[in-house]
Amino acid sequence: MLELAILGGLKEKPMHGYELKKRLTYLLGHFWKISFGSLYPALKRLESKNAIEKAYTVKEKTRNRYVYRITSEGEDLFLRLLVETRKKSEITDEDKFSLRMAFFQYMEPEERLWLLEQRRNYLAERLNEMKSQRKSRDKESDSYRQGLLRHRQEIVQSDITWLDGLIEQEKKQISSRKVKKAGRKKAAKKKGGEKLVIDDESLENVTPIQA
Repeated sequence: MLELAILGGLKEKPMHGYELKKRLTYLLGHFWKISFGSLYPALKRLESKNAIEKAYTVKEKTRNRYVYRITSEGEDLFLRLLVETRKKSEITDEDKFSLRMAFFQYMEPEERLWLLEQRRNYLAERLNEMKSQRKSRDKESDSYRQGLLRHRQEIVQSDITWLDGLIEQEKKQISSRKVKKAGRKKAAKKKGGEKLVIDDESLENVTPIQA
């Protein structure tokens, strides 16, 4: 997960370690805490894979900092990690799914739609389980426990509603892109089939140079 986050951050611009930590904390800090103890080893691993490289150094106060940038190999690795969903936890784990959503702009609409639908299906199953469990827990005398269960159910329902909006948005984008693509194909076919027509009158007015 950390390597994906680092590569995604460096796609925006080259950064040194401290700046990268601040940027990732801003993007992901609401659900994931990043420490220097995990960041710098991850940077070394990515550098050993030729996924990132030291671009230059900048001097801040009394020390020089290496500024890292993503390489072409890193671009390929980033896209592979971004769409890697063989493990079920990539969909069911909220943090892993949220990490991918932070970099959704780099995915194709069809890939985004598939992930969103998979996540929604998982949450819908979870909601059904919670509803069935609630029937057996309605006899629970502790009002705080009942309130907690209702609260969790409302959160899941809210997430499903939010995902429904995103799914509809992606479907519209895919549909619009298909219409535009079909229009370009039709225009290209029409242009390719046009014949050049020159009337006799225009030929009479052609000068030797034009001829």
